Amino acid sequence: MRASLEEESLEDGQTPLDPDEAAGLLPRWVSSRADLNAAENANIQSSYGWASAELARGASVASDGFLRGLHAAMFGQVWAWAGRYRATERNIGVAPHQITTQLHHLFADTATWREFDSYTLEEQAMRLHHRLTWIHPFPNGNGRVSRLMADYYLEQQGGVRFTWGAGLPTSLARPAYLGAIRAADAGHLLELQRFVRQ
Repeated sequence: MRASLEEESLEDGQTPLDPDEAAGLLPRWVSSRADLNAAENANIQSSYGWASAELARGASVASDGFLRGLHAAMFGQVWAWAGRYRATERNIGVAPHQITTQLHHLFADTATWREFDSYTLEEQAMRLHHRLTWIHPFPNGNGRVSRLMADYYLEQQGGVRFTWGAGLPTSLARPAYLGAIRAADAGHLLELQRFVRQ
């Protein structure tokens, strides 16, 4: 990653990259956080076609293959490690050696929720999203990929995508989202339930 980019401060909730992960930056023109955001946003826009094709062929959203494939489709033009689980410790998320086990448990739980109607469809999607952010499987892009996973899960089951705080002013949406995630981490899901439909 360019030196000027590494020196820029991160917003609350952004994940710092270790030097090896930062070296995986593909576009040579990226020299600022604004450049990186633009590159990632363009890549994310191009990922929608991949997801639509996967859904059309009947791929299971709540699966390791869909998660990795979606992350690769969202960030593969920006990061060399897109679609690969992290191998480094973070101050959030499970230890790297626990990622695949925790994801296996999550996808098994999701199948059980669906089979036995343990929760409403919306709560299933919200819990899928939250657990993915808690596991934090990738070096970066975890919030974005987990929100799309929840939306595609809803879509696959005939539901309506979440609004993700779209009714809030832009300046309040990110703090509200992070607050809701942190409350959910502590076992309180009500804020997140409200936020996904705000």
